[in-house]
Amino acid sequence: MASPIDATTIAPGGRPLGLFAINLDRSPDRWAAIERGFSGMPWPIHRVRAVDARGDAAEVLAVRGTSLAYPPEAVGWNAHRNRLFMLTEEACLCGHVMAWRQFLASDFRHAIVLEDDAVPLAGFEPVVSQLLSDGFDADVVKLEGIYRQGGRKAIEVARLRDHRLVRSLRPVSGAAAYLVTRPAAERLLARIGKALIPTDDFLWAPSWHGLKVADVSPFIAMQSGAASVIATSLKAKKAGGRKSALRGFAMSLQRLAERLSLYWMACQGRPHTLLTATMAPWVPDDYNLGNRTAVIAEDRRSSNG
Repeated sequence: MASPIDATTIAPGGRPLGLFAINLDRSPDRWAAIERGFSGMPWPIHRVRAVDARGDAAEVLAVRGTSLAYPPEAVGWNAHRNRLFMLTEEACLCGHVMAWRQFLASDFRHAIVLEDDAVPLAGFEPVVSQLLSDGFDADVVKLEGIYRQGGRKAIEVARLRDHRLVRSLRPVSGAAAYLVTRPAAERLLARIGKALIPTDDFLWAPSWHGLKVADVSPFIAMQSGAASVIATSLKAKKAGGRKSALRGFAMSLQRLAERLSLYWMACQGRPHTLLTATMAPWVPDDYNLGNRTAVIAEDRRSSNG
């Protein structure tokens, strides 16, 4: 049962955590899966009704006041990648923007934002409970991961039972499950503005928002591997519009600046702490390699946006 969110219920020192799951009206099966996976936990679930790029484009564009620079499919140029930013990507980003807004209109102190293909893995509830009880040195904690062999170079922040809280030295794709504080949600809303950037690229890059981003190692949530309901082909993203001759070079410099900012935030402005970085285990021991369908889905999503 979705928890009602009403701005009039806001009170100092409100409830510790609410789950905000983004879901399209045409995907009731995914909402049912979210309820099966998360409803047994001690935190209420609230459904965030997603806007649908396949339906009313005006409804999508109204969320942030954007417009179609390249009708009928592209909002403009992607601020992070040298290609078009599609209406489907805008709809996905708008789902997160609406989740942040609804979180801030609630009395929760923290939120976990979920996309409707998120699946909790072993350790999800105890790790999140420990983060809430002990506190954590981060503004955004990414809970989701994608299967990759080996570990990931990272700086350890804290121990969480059989897991660790770390600051990754590499970008971490995906935005299917992350924990966010109220001040961080306010900052994300203030900094996203009308920027045309995929949600996960925006979240991992502190150069965009100045927040401390951490990851749970090994990850405690994953994407289900279900077929994307919003994907747009890479060919479509590269079609149309006219690229400036210098755009590719400028984007390369921007990506370098984003990566350097990631390192700086990871070491908290103390470069010598980079020497303490270790290989953080990324995949849970009980991860079923049959879940590689999720890897395929993420690779397809990455190529699509």
